[in-house]
Amino acid sequence: MGGGEGMGPVLKSTLESHEWTIPVKVRGFETQMEKWMGACDCIITKAGPGTIAEALIRGLPIILNDYIPGQEKGNVPYVVDNGAGVFTRSPNETAKIVTEWFCTKTDERERMSENALKVAQPEAVFDIIKDIHELARARGPLANTPYVLTASFSSLI
Repeated sequence: MGGGEGMGPVLKSTLESHEWTIPVKVRGFETQMEKWMGACDCIITKAGPGTIAEALIRGLPIILNDYIPGQEKGNVPYVVDNGAGVFTRSPNETAKIVTEWFCTKTDERERMSENALKVAQPEAVFDIIKDIHELARARGPLANTPYVLTASFSSLI
């Protein structure tokens, strides 16, 4: 279980005290989510762009269960319309989807995994760097561009 530090101690304590019928490891705030995502077959998360991007790159089918209005709302149709995941706020529906994906609808999970890989953009950061570099060159000499920016990215382009 990941999640922000704000949910931390109280939620962690509550989950640890629950008598689970399946093996569950409650970790609380997690600083190495990318490693845990590498061990997953699907992910349940809110519609944060960083988590979605990482999940798509890893080919993880996504169950979106919430979003921050405004800044994350548009991420929901992006995932759903591209067939890389589903959206539900219902814990019961989430449990049903996970059960189906791993029991009766494994083909659906596999298809969503394939779709996730199709829409993933692992090279996007390099495209952004190239765009910034081109904009800086179009504006004139790089002497006016802060050294930190040009030094950090010049080896990547």
